[in-house]
Amino acid sequence: MTKTETNIVLFSITLCWASSYVFMKNLPSDFSSFAYLAITSGIASAIFLVVFFKRLKGFNKSLLVKSFLTSVVLSITLIFEKLGVASIPASQASFIASLNIVIVPVLLLFFRKRPTRNNLLGIAFILAGLFFTSGVKLGAGQMNAGVLYMLAACVTTSVYTLMIDRYAKDSDPLLLGIGQMIFSTVIGLVLWFFETPSLFATIHFTKILIANIFLLAFFAKAYAYIMLMYSQKYANPISVTVIAATEPIITLILASLIPSTFGTSEVFTITKLTGALLIAIGAFCAGTNFLDRKGGHSFDRAHSTVRS
Repeated sequence: MTKTETNIVLFSITLCWASSYVFMKNLPSDFSSFAYLAITSGIASAIFLVVFFKRLKGFNKSLLVKSFLTSVVLSITLIFEKLGVASIPASQASFIASLNIVIVPVLLLFFRKRPTRNNLLGIAFILAGLFFTSGVKLGAGQMNAGVLYMLAACVTTSVYTLMIDRYAKDSDPLLLGIGQMIFSTVIGLVLWFFETPSLFATIHFTKILIANIFLLAFFAKAYAYIMLMYSQKYANPISVTVIAATEPIITLILASLIPSTFGTSEVFTITKLTGALLIAIGAFCAGTNFLDRKGGHSFDRAHSTVRS
């Protein structure tokens, strides 16, 4: 997979995840986070088992362990995201989730992987843009539970990104993705059972609920996570995070355009447009190397994979 092809795939994943914040807003407020994890992951797993049944014989002990470990982190992330999106606007949730643009480079320092000067310049622009698009006001007392949940999801997403960067390089991306979904389904069902033993009997399945669940399961789970496994086999963590940082722009546009039946409508202002422009500039800066052409440190040359 070429760099251009990888970036296109990553942008398509970002589109799926950005839209998921909008569709999650339409889930009932009392819809269990564990039920959300179990049902969406379960549908994605069922799709994989039907389509890729013949590939399952490729699983081995090492791949199962990697799938389980990543599924634990993924499950925690999805639960936190569901809790966060339930109580704050979709665009604000997307803004907080994109703060892993800072967390990932910090975590990489523990592996002696330094971002390039272009990465740092791009991150600065992206952070400024995220501030404008989010509508967050300093000192406005917005540190509610939803914000804290999304911050926790941001941290676990960053850890997940580095884990996949390490595992996808020497594992079958398809089987790694399938294993994650299956284990996430099991984790969700177990947690949901302890919360509500009657499980599915407690849910009133409406057409709107079913539509949202299937959209989230197919695009935000089945497609997004399999393609993420493949793209991270060829991309470095900062490239993945930079492209994902454009997510608030897409979320803002979708939250403004999609009818309120599928989420809370939001207003596209000049301030948010300015933030979107800054994010786009930052993504361009971080994705090029004009500051590093004179022999500076290149993350792309140094990263290959996050190995100890």
